[in-house]
Amino acid sequence: MGITIRRFTSRKPSPYPGVPASWHTSQSVAADLHRRMHRSIDRTRRTLVDARRCGTITDRYEVLCDDLADTAAALDTQLVTAADLPLGIRHKVLLGLRYQIAELERTGDRIGRTALEAAAPVIINVEESLRAINERLDLTIEARAEARRLGA
Repeated sequence: MGITIRRFTSRKPSPYPGVPASWHTSQSVAADLHRRMHRSIDRTRRTLVDARRCGTITDRYEVLCDDLADTAAALDTQLVTAADLPLGIRHKVLLGLRYQIAELERTGDRIGRTALEAAAPVIINVEESLRAINERLDLTIEARAEARRLGA
């Protein structure tokens, strides 16, 4: 009489069409790049939520984020294809995709940063403004001093 050990694993389908469900936890380079790319998009979407809470109208930024997600879907297709290539070629292709994913991350960060900057109040250059005020004040003081010297 032997003991049978059963492993219960979740067989949830991947929320990303065409991407293996196993990539959710896989340690492969392609799966890691996939997760990294989608974490970046999720981070951008959360930043847009923060910007919206600050009063920014985010419709245009959300369209950009949707375009970014479409680009990620295209990269996912390339990652799935690359994962099935022989090792030497796979490494070279994944390296090229890694650079594209890094660019996607930078673009996502830029979208989020721009949305947050739009939420910040527009502040004029305070130093320049104060300098102009002080110059006018100096001119007024000089004019009054000159008027006193002239006996006015």
